[in-house]
Amino acid sequence: MIYLLSSLYFLYGFVLFYSYVKGYSLLRYLLKRKNINAVLTIELVFIILCSFIVFTSQPLNWVIALIMFTHISGIIWLISNPESYYSMVDLDSNNMDSLETASAMIVLGYGVFAYSSNFFLG
Repeated sequence: MIYLLSSLYFLYGFVLFYSYVKGYSLLRYLLKRKNINAVLTIELVFIILCSFIVFTSQPLNWVIALIMFTHISGIIWLISNPESYYSMVDLDSNNMDSLETASAMIVLGYGVFAYSSNFFLG
């Protein structure tokens, strides 16, 4: 299950970065207010996979638990303060370019941490 989760992170990070490089930005699409269901669906898929790993593994996989809490905090932020969440769209293009690159790298980093989480338990 950890391999599935890390593969999804790698795929998502690759799609974010590839769409940015090719001129169509998946992140800009997801940051539009009308696409809130897509963002929530993506976050819920990752939360479900992370929670399945956390609640079925012994000992506790704390790396996956931390990743899961970042997704939960993202959903809480989106639901409780949507104006702050969507204010990222109003940033100028230089900051948005940095945000797109950083988002892809963070998701790829989640994939690396998820893949290597068994090594942290040892």
